[in-house]
Amino acid sequence: MRRTALPTGMGRGFLRPRTYVLVLFAIALPTPLFAGQKPQFPIELGNPQTTVGIRADSQQKAGDLFELRGNVEITYREMKVTADEVTYNETSGDVDARGHVVFEDSQVHLEATGAHYNLTGEKGWFTDGTGYFHARVRARPRLLTTENPFHFRARRVERVDDQNFSVRGCALTTCEHEKSGWAIDASRADIRVGDKVTSRGAVFRFFGVPLFYSPLMVNSIARNPRHTGFLLPHAGSSTQKGFIIGEGFFWAINPSADLLVGAENYSIRGIARNGQFRAQPTADSEITVNYYGVNDKGSGALRAVRAGGQSLRAVGEARDLGFGFRGVVDVDYISSLAFRATWSENFTQAVASEARQTGFLTKNFGVYSLSFYASRYQDFLCAQGGAPAGSTLNPQCATATSASQPGSSVSIRQLPSISFAGMDQEIRNSPVYFSFDASAAAVGRSEPGFQTGGLVERLDFHPAVTLRPRPLGGFHFTPTFGFEAARYGTSLQPDRRPLQRGLGEISVDLSPPSFDKIFLKDLKGYRLKHVLEPEIRYRLVRSTDREDFLDIVRFDEMDVLTETHEIEYSLTNSLLARKDTSDGDGDPPPAREIVSWRITQKYYFDPTFGGAIQPGQLGVFGPALDLTGFAFARGRRLSPIDSVLKLAPSSSYDTEFRADINPSGGGVLNAGMTSHLHRGQLGLALTDFFINKTAALPEPIAQATPLSELTSFNLLRAVATYGTANRKGLSGAFGVDYNFAQGITHQLVSQVSYNFGCFGLDFEYRRINVGILRNEQQYRVALSLANVGTFGNLKPRERLY
Repeated sequence: MRRTALPTGMGRGFLRPRTYVLVLFAIALPTPLFAGQKPQFPIELGNPQTTVGIRADSQQKAGDLFELRGNVEITYREMKVTADEVTYNETSGDVDARGHVVFEDSQVHLEATGAHYNLTGEKGWFTDGTGYFHARVRARPRLLTTENPFHFRARRVERVDDQNFSVRGCALTTCEHEKSGWAIDASRADIRVGDKVTSRGAVFRFFGVPLFYSPLMVNSIARNPRHTGFLLPHAGSSTQKGFIIGEGFFWAINPSADLLVGAENYSIRGIARNGQFRAQPTADSEITVNYYGVNDKGSGALRAVRAGGQSLRAVGEARDLGFGFRGVVDVDYISSLAFRATWSENFTQAVASEARQTGFLTKNFGVYSLSFYASRYQDFLCAQGGAPAGSTLNPQCATATSASQPGSSVSIRQLPSISFAGMDQEIRNSPVYFSFDASAAAVGRSEPGFQTGGLVERLDFHPAVTLRPRPLGGFHFTPTFGFEAARYGTSLQPDRRPLQRGLGEISVDLSPPSFDKIFLKDLKGYRLKHVLEPEIRYRLVRSTDREDFLDIVRFDEMDVLTETHEIEYSLTNSLLARKDTSDGDGDPPPAREIVSWRITQKYYFDPTFGGAIQPGQLGVFGPALDLTGFAFARGRRLSPIDSVLKLAPSSSYDTEFRADINPSGGGVLNAGMTSHLHRGQLGLALTDFFINKTAALPEPIAQATPLSELTSFNLLRAVATYGTANRKGLSGAFGVDYNFAQGITHQLVSQVSYNFGCFGLDFEYRRINVGILRNEQQYRVALSLANVGTFGNLKPRERLY
C-alpha cells in the first residue's frame, strides 16, 4: 500500500461513529477545516472497540462524507470491510461500498459486488453475496460433522443484527462448491447464526439435480441441533416389511424437553408408529422414553406369523429429589416375545426373552441406606404371533391365546419393597464390625400351572458380625457370623400355608501371603513383576427346617439360599509391567496387568445342600450359582474348575478367556472368549460362547447315543470396523452372529460409507434369522449431510462404527 506525507491528503486515521468520531487525518487536507479551532483528540484514541480505522490509496473529505478509493479497508470493533471504493458518512456511520466488497467479523465472511452498512447499528445489505458462517458444531458419535463453514450464495443479503441475516434468491450448503455436493435453493431464508436456517420455497439438490421441494424447511446450524419441524423423509426395502417409507416430526417443547413422533408404512405388513420423549427438568435429572408399535396386517403367507404389538423403553434418573433421596426408573416392556423377535433392530434384542420394569428411591446417610423399590420381571416362554396353536415355536403356547396370559410367561412382581441396610461398622475401636440388611416386600408370581393369587408378604432380616484382626505372619484371617430369618406369606404346599426360614452362617476368609518377584532385567523398557495370590474361603450354613427349602416360592436371589458346607479355593497368577524409570525422575507410572490367570473351585462336604437335591439332579441354588452362571450336574463334591485368563499386552489389544472344566472328566462344560483389537483405523471384536449341554445332564449318557446327536450351543459374534463416521473417505464394518451347533447365521451385517467431506453415502445389508417368525433381509441407504442430518432409513445409532 502506497503512503505519502500528510499534506497530500493521504494517510491513516481513526474515526468514531456519530458524536464519538474524530477525523485524525482531516488536519492534512488542503482546506483548513478547523480554522480558528483547536483540534480535539479522543481520550480512547487507540481502543479498537470505540474507534474506526480507515486505510485507502486515496482519501477525500467533503463535509461529513469521505470518499475512499483503491484498496479501501475500514475496521470497527471485530468488523472489517474491504472494497475498491467506499463512501463513508462520519455523522450517520453509513458505509457504501462498491467493487470487490468483502465483509468479515466473528460470525460471517461475505463477498459481494456492493454493500450498504451502518457501523452504529451494525446492520446493512449486500448484493450478489457469497460467503460462509463460521462453524461451531459439536461432534456427536456416529453422526457426520465437519468444521467446514456453512456456505451460502444469495442475490441479496441483509444483516438485521449481529445474529440474524435475511437472504433472497439463495443457495445454502456445507460444501465449498454447491454443484459438487448438496445444496438447498430457496426464494428466501432467514439465518440465525449458531442456531438455525429457515428456508421458504426450498428445493433440495444433489449434484445439481432437484430431489424434492418443501414450502418450509428448517435446518439447524447450532452446536447442539434442536429445533421444531419435520424431519427428512426416509425410504428403504425389506423382504419382511416390503417397501418402507416414513416421516417424523420433532417438537422442541422447551429448553429442557422435546418430543419426536414418526410413522412408517410397511407395504406388506402395515403401519408402524414410534416416538421418543426426552426431558431434563433439572441439571441433575433426566428421562428418556422410547415407544414403538406395529399394526401387523400381513396377509397370505404372512398371516400365520402376524406379530402386532408394542414396546416401551424408559430410562431416567433424578440424583437429588430432596432430603437426600435419589431416584431411578428403568422400564423395558414388550407386549409379546413374538413382537420383539419380529421387529427388533438386531439379533441380540430379538432373542432376549426377559423384560424388566424397575424403579427405586434410595437415600444414603453415613453407613446406612434406605430404599423403596418396585419391580416387575417377565420371562416369556414362547414366541407366539398370530399362528394357530399347532404352529407355535413352543408347545406351552398351545394353551395360551395371548402372549400376556400366565400360560406363556413367568411373571414376578415386587410392589412395593422397602429395605434398610447398614454396612460394616466398627464397634468401639475394636476389630469387630457389625452389618445388617432388613427388607419387607409385597411379592407375587405367576407361571404355567401356578399363581400366588395376588401379592403376599415377604419379610427378611439378616445381621452379621465380622472379625478383622491384624495379619499374623502375612496371613489375613476374617471370620463372619450371621443369621438370616425370613417369613413368606405363601408356599408351594397344597394349602399354600405361610412358612418361616431360618439360616445360621459361619464363613472364614483366609488370605495367605502372596508371592512376588521383580525381574531385574527389563523387557523393551518395562520392568516386570510376577505375583501369585492364593485365597481360601470356608462356609457353613445350617437351617432350622431343611424341608422348608423345597416349599419356598422363588421370587429372586434371596429365595435360592440353602444349607451348604463347602470350601472355595483359588489361585491368581499375574504378570505386571511398568515403564522403567531408573533415572528416578518424578513418580513412577502405575503398573499395568498384562497377563492374569485365576483358577477357582469349590469342594462340597455336603453335595446335596442339606437334602435339597439328590445326586445327579439339576437344581438352582445359591451355593452353585455364585461360582459360575452356567448349569452343571449337582450332587457332586467337586464343582467345575472355573478358569479366567486375561491378556492385555498393549493398550490396543485385550482378550479374556473363561472356561468351566469338568473335574470328573469330559472336558470343557462351557467356555467364552471376548477379544478386542484397535490398530489405527482398524477395529476387531470377537465374542464366542460354547455350552456343552451333555455335561449338565443329570444321568450318565447312554453309550449307544452318539455324542454328535446331543444338544450343545456354540455362538460366535465377530465385528470388524474400519474408520469412523467423520473420517473422510471410505469406512465400513462387517458383523456376523453364527451358530456353529446348528449351522445357522443368525445375523449378518455389512455397512459401507464414503465421506466426501460435506456429505456421506451410507449403505447397509442386514440379514436376521430367528426361526419361523423372522428370516429377513434388509437393504438400507442413507445420505448424511454434514452438520445437518440424515436422509434415509439407516439410523446413526444402528451403525457399527
